[in-house]
Formats: sequence, C-alpha cells, structure tokens
Amino acid sequence: MEVTRQNAGEECITMLHVFPSFAYGGQQARLATLARGLGPAFRHLVLSLDEDISARALFDEDAPVEFNTYKMEKSRGFSLTNIFTFRKLLHTTVPDILCTYNWGSIEAAIANRMGARAPHIHFEDGFGADETDGRANRKRDISRRLILSKSVVVVPSHGLKQAATVRWKLKPDQVRLIKNAVDGGRLQSGEKPAGRGVVVGSLGALRKEKNYGRLIKAFISADRDKNARLEIIGDGPERGVLGSLAGNDERIALPGATASPGDAYARFDIFALSSNTEQAPISLMEAMATGLPVVATNVGDIADMVSEENLPYITPPGNDAAYAEALAQMLQNPSARAVIGAANRRKAKDAFSLERMVDAHRTLYLESAGRI
Repeated sequence: MEVTRQNAGEECITMLHVFPSFAYGGQQARLATLARGLGPAFRHLVLSLDEDISARALFDEDAPVEFNTYKMEKSRGFSLTNIFTFRKLLHTTVPDILCTYNWGSIEAAIANRMGARAPHIHFEDGFGADETDGRANRKRDISRRLILSKSVVVVPSHGLKQAATVRWKLKPDQVRLIKNAVDGGRLQSGEKPAGRGVVVGSLGALRKEKNYGRLIKAFISADRDKNARLEIIGDGPERGVLGSLAGNDERIALPGATASPGDAYARFDIFALSSNTEQAPISLMEAMATGLPVVATNVGDIADMVSEENLPYITPPGNDAAYAEALAQMLQNPSARAVIGAANRRKAKDAFSLERMVDAHRTLYLESAGRI
C-alpha cells in the first residue's frame, strides 16, 4: 500500500476515505454520487481494507479519485499492526479530512487520534449481523463513545441518530443527520425485456443481515402460478448459502453485482427488501425513483421512506408469513403495482433530493477543513 498526496492545488481539499470494503454497496454508491456532485474541488483517496475495489466502476472515468488496498489484519480486539499502518498512511497522505465508514474502519480513527489528528468524519450507515434486531454490542458502544468523542459522526437515519446520542452518548452537536439521495436521471437507462413475466428483484450486498434467504422462501411460496422470476443482484459472503437455497429452481437467479443498477431496476416489476436490519437503504431510494412498488420488512426508516400507498406491503420484521403474503398480493395485482410505483416515484422526487445531499456534504467538508 503506497498512497501519497500529490499537489492538487491550494484550493483542492484532499479526503482520505477508509472503507472496510469497496465492493458494491450503498456507501460506495453514495461516494460516487458525491464525487460527481462535488467536482474537482475535492480529491478523494479511497482505501479498501479487504482488497476489493470493484465499486470503482461506479465512478466516472475522469473523477478525481484514486483507489488503493490494504489487507487488514484480523484480530479479536484492536490490531496494533493495523493502527501503526494507518498512522503511517496518515502522515504520508496528510489529508485535509479523514473519513471512516462503519465499525470495520474504526482502527483508522484510533490511528488518527494517536498523532495525525486530521479533521475526522465517521460515517455510520448501519449494523452488522451481530447488532441486529435491537441488540446492542456494549463493548462497541463504549469504544465508539471514546474513539469518536472528538469526531463528527454522519448518519442517514433517525434510528442511527438516536443510537449515536443515546447508546454511544455522543454530544448532539457532533451528530449530523444527512439523508441519502439518488440521481434518478442516471437510473433511467435500462429497458425491460419483453415476454419475461413478472420479475421480483433486489439489489445489495449478499450479507447475513440482509436475509435474502427470507426473500427466496417467500418468493417460492408467493409465486403461486409459477411464472414469475426472482433476481437478487449482488455479491458477498452469503452467495453460496443462497445458491444452495435456490437449488435448481430456474425462476431464481443470482447474477452477481452490477455497475449499471438502472439496467437491473428496468427489469424489475417489484422491488423486495428482506433485511433484519436497515437504516435508509439507497437501493430502496433507487427503486422508488424508477417507479417500482416495494415489499419490505419494517426496519430502520423504511416505513417513512415509502409512499403512503405502499405502506400495506411493509411487514413486521420476523413475521415471514406476513412478508410472503404481501409479496403474493403484489404479484397478483398489476393495477396496485402501477399505482404504488407511480406514488413511490413522486415521493422519491420530493424526498430524496440529490442537490440537498451534495450541498449538505459540501458544507460539512468545508467546515471540517476550515475553509468556511
């Protein structure tokens, strides 16, 4: 890992972004959108801690961004090797702002506290499988409280804002709620193939907390006429498990990740989320912006995000029978799909303003870098 800061001009703000992974996901898509909106006044150094930088394909070719990898040492606690590596990196790059993402990058924040002391912004977008269903990890809560005590923490949902101020006991003025947004215009590129029947689709990382197994089981139960299709777009550690669950069912496809989400949404008739935990998922915003009806578990801010017409299809978390029935009703009712999809598109246009999100981040970055 050799990352150096190049002279990009006095006015350019150099940002070092440390991600647990730069595989396809909501955080990665958001950074690509922000890099596009912020323009050349901001230079981005992206470091992936699992050597996966496949989401670089989401960025424009001329984006002011550089990608690097570091195979992070795994340990039960904090790794001194990782911390000293990050400390050296911070002294080499001298970023105007350090950005860390979720718990998996917290050692970079520790390294910054040990000496570099760059202005630090921590982005927390959700919890892993060990912090789902309201379960708190007390050691992590205490660690976040101590490590982030002098940082700005950005969250996309009301639930995470409450966690940051109540569980982690951060000061209210440290925590910034900046809602996610999507560029709806860039999602309109795809076309729906003719003659394929109704397609239920989802897009996201194949991780345990996403519980795509729930979606596969619900689809098998809900597709009573046996003429629909299920596409789960993404990659991740649960791919093998999900492939085994789907078996030889030709109606179910796991085609892998995509750098062209607009093409995927164009194939879908119904968007489905089956997660045990979410906050304000960008994939849901994208689906709504493309006019799709949604079947989802009622986690995070999802019920507040969808249109009022869509609310009957947002089911209690853990009630798999209700989830399967909601999917069955959506499959069997094309007129409801059309009405709900149109309502979701209208709400997405009003609620998920790209300009608002970019402006909020630009202001935060300029403040952190001491430029305003």
